[in-house]
Amino acid sequence: MSGPGGAAPLPPIPEMGAVVSVERVLARTPVLAVRLPMIQAYATGCLLNLDVVARNATAPRSLALQLDSAFSGEESTSLHVTLRYPDGVEVDSGKDHDCAPPSLSWFPGGVRGDASFTLYQMPLWLFPLPPPQDFLLTVEWPWAGIPPEHVWLDGAAITGAAARSAHSWPQ
Repeated sequence: MSGPGGAAPLPPIPEMGAVVSVERVLARTPVLAVRLPMIQAYATGCLLNLDVVARNATAPRSLALQLDSAFSGEESTSLHVTLRYPDGVEVDSGKDHDCAPPSLSWFPGGVRGDASFTLYQMPLWLFPLPPPQDFLLTVEWPWAGIPPEHVWLDGAAITGAAARSAHSWPQ
């Protein structure tokens, strides 16, 4: 299965990705937190399940509209994620239109909330799987006041999980 225009294969619907627990707050401001609770690994790639949580009580009144604009792909206000592999290859969420592997593409997420908090689920599809070595994830969001923040991810755990991904039906 491919994305629009022959882009990188999307997460296969009949395959259940295996979970790699990350459970990290990548960055925070008084109003927003960017989290990476888990990665779902498939045979062909993985979903980095990013969450952005807004504290409604401390947020400016216009924040919801501004976040909607940021999540619609408006480059000047968008969250920016970069992966750097040990061999120097960089994969950048701002260049997902290139579609040449490796690629890091925003995937449809969701929004839910209550009077206190709003949760924006913002998965990123990484194709193909990363190398089985540790690699660096950098998150940066100048519009939201988040400078570059770095975290190491375990490539071996992700590729190992991909080998455990399961199909809904026997092949």
